[in-house]
Amino acid sequence: METIKFRGLRSSFILYVLTTLVVVAILSGLTIWGCVTLQKTLLPDSNLVYLTIQRSDSDGNETTTTVPMPLNDVLKEIPSMISMEDTEGDILSGEQNVKYSVTKIENSFTALSPKRQLVYQASQIGMIALPVFFSLVGILLCGLLFYRKKLKIPISLLTSATKQIADQNLDFQISYPSADEMGALCASFEQMRQILKENNQKLWDMLEERRRLQGSVAHDLRNPIAIIQGYAQYLQLSLSGDKISREKISSVVANILHTSHRLERYTDSLRTISRLEELEVQVQPVNFASLSSDMREDLSLLTEEKNLELDWENTVVEEGLNLDTKILYRILENLIGNAVRFANRKIKVQFSYCQGLLTTTVSDDGPGFPQKVLNSKDSYAYMGSDDENHLGMGLAICRVLCRKHGGQLTLSNSDQGGAVIKFVLLS
Repeated sequence: METIKFRGLRSSFILYVLTTLVVVAILSGLTIWGCVTLQKTLLPDSNLVYLTIQRSDSDGNETTTTVPMPLNDVLKEIPSMISMEDTEGDILSGEQNVKYSVTKIENSFTALSPKRQLVYQASQIGMIALPVFFSLVGILLCGLLFYRKKLKIPISLLTSATKQIADQNLDFQISYPSADEMGALCASFEQMRQILKENNQKLWDMLEERRRLQGSVAHDLRNPIAIIQGYAQYLQLSLSGDKISREKISSVVANILHTSHRLERYTDSLRTISRLEELEVQVQPVNFASLSSDMREDLSLLTEEKNLELDWENTVVEEGLNLDTKILYRILENLIGNAVRFANRKIKVQFSYCQGLLTTTVSDDGPGFPQKVLNSKDSYAYMGSDDENHLGMGLAICRVLCRKHGGQLTLSNSDQGGAVIKFVLLS
């Protein structure tokens, strides 16, 4: 049965059908042979005749013996005494007079007793009915056995899996170790379930990421909105009492305009993040050693402007990695740009590769992240400097880009107090 389990459906079905035909043929043959034998037993052999021997002595005593014998034997032993229809002959043997007579045995159904006739008719019916019965039972058992051995378990698994998917439950597994078509179908269904689960998890992570980003944005937008509202209320109160000079009005309007420009840049950053959600990752093989050298040459310009040292360490020994170079470059540009604002003397970039994951660490010797930022999962836009032109949206952009590339970004502080940002990309 284990061998049949790993056969294809077509070959298994043919094997079941052939086995059924052989069994039905054997049973039908035995049945017909048995019925024919029974009929021969009930009906006398047409080649048999009754040989009657009558002996009489000189005293007048007679003895009669009747023996069924094959006609051929009778013909050989007493050829001159044959009588198929009451033919008689006398032979003198010593003092006895022996008389032979041969009578044909009636070989007819009508000559049988009623019980024998009933048995004979039953055997005739059985010769036809039993093979038909064996065929019908064989077809039924063949179908049931084929369904039980090849279809029942996988159909049950697929039905249960379909119901669980309809109930939005993907935390299950389909396992049907078979090399036939149903095994391949279950394996394909399991692959589909895994893809659905991964897509659902990505969608859930994206929605959760968006919720956190929206919460962070709503919190960060309060400051410029509050400033504009405060200036507007000040102007409203001051103008109604005619207690404000033209110079003061000009200063307030300039501050409102500056804050509105800052708010506009903030909304532009949000639109950029929204566009990143629709960005298609274009992974292609790259020579990472050459890519690392090019990125170092380009990004070192950011640190040279601030007279900072850029320590670039690449421990990746694999020559070819599958990456979207634009995404990697943009993440590093944002992170190094943030580090430049806080570093005192040095920024360090490290690359490592293990089991299909490229890990990049960007650290600086600045004050590091506040503890509330490290403890909060909703801290997406970190504005830790007094530079009002910088909106602190770089981390939010980097998080989105890492997620698009199948990775993640984490924040921490080094033992010396500097900020450490580590991100992992699937490659």
